[in-house]
Amino acid sequence: MRLSWLVLVVVLTACQQPEKGEKIKEVPLGYTGEARLNPYLAAEKYLSEKGWSVESSRSWSNSDFETSIIFMPGSFLETDGMGIRVLDWVSDGGTLVLSIEGGEPERNDFTDRSSGWGLPEENEFTGLDYVLEMLEISIEVIDWSDFVDDETELAEDGYLSRPWHLTKLREERGGHRLEIEGDLGFATFSNRHWDSEVDGISRLAGSSYGSGQVVLLSHARPLRSPYLARADHAAFLEMLAESYGDGGIVFLYGSSNSFFELIWKEGRMVVIAGFVLLVCWLWMRIPRFGPILQDLAVRRRPYGDELKASARFLWRTGQLEHLLRPLRARLEKENQSDPESLYDQLAEESDLERSEVVEALTTDAPKDPGHTLKVVQKLKALLKR
Repeated sequence: MRLSWLVLVVVLTACQQPEKGEKIKEVPLGYTGEARLNPYLAAEKYLSEKGWSVESSRSWSNSDFETSIIFMPGSFLETDGMGIRVLDWVSDGGTLVLSIEGGEPERNDFTDRSSGWGLPEENEFTGLDYVLEMLEISIEVIDWSDFVDDETELAEDGYLSRPWHLTKLREERGGHRLEIEGDLGFATFSNRHWDSEVDGISRLAGSSYGSGQVVLLSHARPLRSPYLARADHAAFLEMLAESYGDGGIVFLYGSSNSFFELIWKEGRMVVIAGFVLLVCWLWMRIPRFGPILQDLAVRRRPYGDELKASARFLWRTGQLEHLLRPLRARLEKENQSDPESLYDQLAEESDLERSEVVEALTTDAPKDPGHTLKVVQKLKALLKR
């Protein structure tokens, strides 16, 4: 029946045709394949075509001293050890381009409504806290719409729907115009700001550390694949490669999410269904220690009725001697002597005649219930003597 309803629904759905002249709105749900896993794939291919040695990685282990630039999301710096390791590489001459929001690979630019995680909570990414502390830079929250004239908000639904602001880098930094999302900014020394600042806060900042350089972006939008062709994002990326890319360039798109967090994010319904099935299976298999309910299917009857039923069965099958055999065996066991002297002894000790004793101990199987009853009564009298 259910299959019939399912087939009917499919047929009706297939038969529906859009009205003449009606437009069908298609909303992209995101990239597939490698582009879905690597949010910087377009930037990687763009720089490769320009002649730079570019690769992408999900772990720091692929980075060495021959690498000149590493692009990294702030969420990668989850521990103090990772922060120390990154700054040691920077101090030896490397350039780190670090984005605070929007750099995670699991982020979907087509469907996610928020700009990112916002201001990281205290001790959420201790490695990121360590790097900012060593650079003497702090992250602040500010409403940029109050200070930016050129503001654009996209449609509320559909492709790339989040609002963003357009900021312009200082002329000594190339003067590029970049689209930045979110309300985060950096508070640091004035000479470290790369774009226009408001109350000492800007959205891009840079600081030297040892022999290297750290470039901070409040949001990774200019570097992500869907936005590379917008504004001056491609030119900004090429400027970074020309300024600091003497060696290899690595886009590090690893996430701080653990394996189990990724499973929960991508397949929580499967996990919940499996957990429910496990609970049901355990409920059926684990012994229960409560009171045992009476089996109502079992009907009990008095013991006397059982004896009567047994007697009827023995009478019907002609085996009444089975009723006498236990009584006779008990008497013979108690009085192990010559049969003739046994008969005399039992007759003297009881009120029965010797002939009655002989009949009780030697008669063949009785032929009727009355005779059987008399023999049993005599045997019981002998046992009670």
